[in-house]
Amino acid sequence: MRARLLARASLIVRVAVVAVLAALLVGVTTGASGEKAGGVIRGELAGQEVRVTLPTGDAKPRGLAIYFHGQGGNVNDRIDGPWLGALLRSGWAVASSSFHDESWGNDASTEDVSLLTEWAEDKAGVKTSLWVSGSMGGAVSLNAMLHGAPVPSCWYGVKPAISLTKMDRVMGARRFIADAYGGPVPDDRNPVRHIDDLPADVRYRVVASPDDELVGLRDNAGALISELTGRGLDITYHLVTGPHEDPSHFDPVDLVAFGDYCLGDGASPPSDTPPSQSAS
Repeated sequence: MRARLLARASLIVRVAVVAVLAALLVGVTTGASGEKAGGVIRGELAGQEVRVTLPTGDAKPRGLAIYFHGQGGNVNDRIDGPWLGALLRSGWAVASSSFHDESWGNDASTEDVSLLTEWAEDKAGVKTSLWVSGSMGGAVSLNAMLHGAPVPSCWYGVKPAISLTKMDRVMGARRFIADAYGGPVPDDRNPVRHIDDLPADVRYRVVASPDDELVGLRDNAGALISELTGRGLDITYHLVTGPHEDPSHFDPVDLVAFGDYCLGDGASPPSDTPPSQSAS
C-alpha cells in the first residue's frame, strides 16, 4: 500500500510539473495577455530554409525585422524564445534564414539577404525596417549592407563579430571563415575595415560586454561605436556584463524600445558608459 501511495504521489508531482511547463510555454508563444500566437510561414530560397513569424494577435504587423543568427545558429535560432518573442508580442513580424550556415558574410549570404527580404515582405505585407544580429550575424548583416542588399532603417547588433581576421578565440571560426571564402578573407568582406562605408541614414544600436572573452570589444563593437560616432551618425550602445554567452546580452526591453524608436513610436534608447579602451 505504501509503495502504491508513493507511486501515486510521484505521478501527481510529474503531472504538476508538466502543467507548469505547459503554462510557461503558452506564456512564451501567446504573450502575457494570452493573445493568439502568430503564424509561421516557411519556405526555401536558393537551397536555404527561410521563415517569417507573424506577430501575436490578429493585427497586421507594424514592422518587419530580420534576424541574423550567429555561428552554429540556424533559421529557427532565438525566434521562438523570449528575446525575439518580445518583438512578436510588440506587433513585429520576424524573418530569418539559414544564411548558408557558417557563412561569415560571404557572397552567398548577401544574396540570401536580398532573397529573404523580398519573400518576407510579400508574406508579411510590410516593408523591412529593422535588422537584428547576433555575433557572426553582425558580419553577415553589415556585409549585406555594404554589398547591395536592401538596407533597413535600423540595425541592432548584439556582440557583433566584425573583425574577421581576429576571431581566433571563437572555436572553429578560423576554419569556418576559410571555408566560407575559399581561403583568406577578401579585404572588401572584412566589415571592420569598411565601417566608414556603412550607410549614414541607418540608425544603429550596439549591445556588447567589456568582459566578452571571444569577440573582443575593442576590435569589434568598440571599433564600430567609435567610428560611427566619429562620423556623427545615429549610433547608441548598451553595455552589458559577463562573457560572450551571458544572458544579459539579450535584453527584450532594450530591443523593443529600439524597435519602437525605429518606427517613430518612441525616443532613442540612451547610450551607457563609454566602452573601455583597454578592453580586448
